[in-house]
Amino acid sequence: MRAPWAIVCDFDGTALTEDLGDLVAYRFAGEANYRAAADLYQRGEFPFSVLLAKVFAPITASRGEIAAFAREHAVLRPGFEALVEACRASGRPFLVVSSGLDAYIEPVLERLPPALRAHVEVRANRAELSPSGLSVRFHGADCGFCGFCKGDVVRELQGAGNKVVLCGDGTGDRHAADAADHVFARAGSSLVRYCAERGIRHDVFETFDEVMARFPG
Repeated sequence: MRAPWAIVCDFDGTALTEDLGDLVAYRFAGEANYRAAADLYQRGEFPFSVLLAKVFAPITASRGEIAAFAREHAVLRPGFEALVEACRASGRPFLVVSSGLDAYIEPVLERLPPALRAHVEVRANRAELSPSGLSVRFHGADCGFCGFCKGDVVRELQGAGNKVVLCGDGTGDRHAADAADHVFARAGSSLVRYCAERGIRHDVFETFDEVMARFPG
């Protein structure tokens, strides 16, 4: 793993073994609300950013309540800490880039050893919490597809002289996959199908140990 590689890693379903954002929405906004919004999104009624806003909107829980739920339920994918440590030791940027919310991402990453947490840069949407509901302040420009475009993050890193490895799994990772220099797509995910259909070179992985073993030279 030699410089100038940088790693862009999705959070829900990639850094974690499950989609914690979905669990937060089910727990604090109700599964019925989630399903209703998802059905409209699947029918093309609105873009992904609107879906995100709708599934979290009814949440009136405090940031502390969401954090406690996240810490209780999140499971880091095997090898994640080892990959972050390898990047820290070699001076490679490691970014967690997510269309999810800081309110549940940050409490999970705080479980990392301090030196590792300090090396991880987070690009995620901010939850604006109030007793009347939750609003999403998007981290970057909405491309109409990703919530905020992860492809922009990849191109930013490339503009700074890095080659970029993407680790991802879902719809929100597609623009990043289009732009990345190498893609690791989680086994069984929609990103695997997307890459195969478009001829994007990719490796399929289950654990981050596999990512390290197949990391491009």
